[in-house]
Amino acid sequence: MTQKDLSLMHILVVDDDTDTRAIVSGTLGVSGYTIREATNGSEAVQMCSEALPDLIILDVMMPVMDGNEACRKIREIPGGAIVPIIMLTARDSVKDKVSSLDGGADDYLTKPFHYEELQARVRAQLRVRELNLDLQRKNEELLAMQQKLIEQERQLVIGQLAGTAAHQLGQPLAAILLNCHLLKTLSPDDEKFTRAIESIRSDTKRMTQMIEELKQADPNATENYYDETQILKLRSDDSSKN
Repeated sequence: MTQKDLSLMHILVVDDDTDTRAIVSGTLGVSGYTIREATNGSEAVQMCSEALPDLIILDVMMPVMDGNEACRKIREIPGGAIVPIIMLTARDSVKDKVSSLDGGADDYLTKPFHYEELQARVRAQLRVRELNLDLQRKNEELLAMQQKLIEQERQLVIGQLAGTAAHQLGQPLAAILLNCHLLKTLSPDDEKFTRAIESIRSDTKRMTQMIEELKQADPNATENYYDETQILKLRSDDSSKN
């Protein structure tokens, strides 16, 4: 990302400790991100309900509302499910980590932390967020295309399209979801992390190609799927056989 791109990324830093907020905000602000701050979980939830950030650094132990409860409430806000949340706390027991991750957090960083590690984890979570947003956009495009066909085409074509989408997009979509789950278990420095991201990009590109072919598919060109069900025949089907 360029410096201009980073400035468009809004990060919410939530911690009741003034010094910690200053350190985290300063570390990320120097990198070019736009920083907002909250002093407790309740304030963070209110700010997120007004405008969701691109990423949240959330302390666990805070007055008024702790980080775990705030995390759960943020996930309930429309759009909040895909906002990366990194928990920041002095607690380092396995039980505490599991509690935060099961509560909806994407990552967990203990105090004291290295500035480089914080920046690396933020970059990694923002990459995952961009991939999730891209996948969401692709799904929205697919839904919009299906709706248009419902309005314009015969019921038979609609059935053919649905079968084709399930047949063609099911495998790459399942692979993307599996890799997204895998990313949460890996360190950004792990070679498997990079391979998983490249695999997601490849499958997303494959889905984009299939969606474009679906848009241009000939409703009269069909092939057998199963149980005598007819689905649309795509150009990629022919090329994959050659």
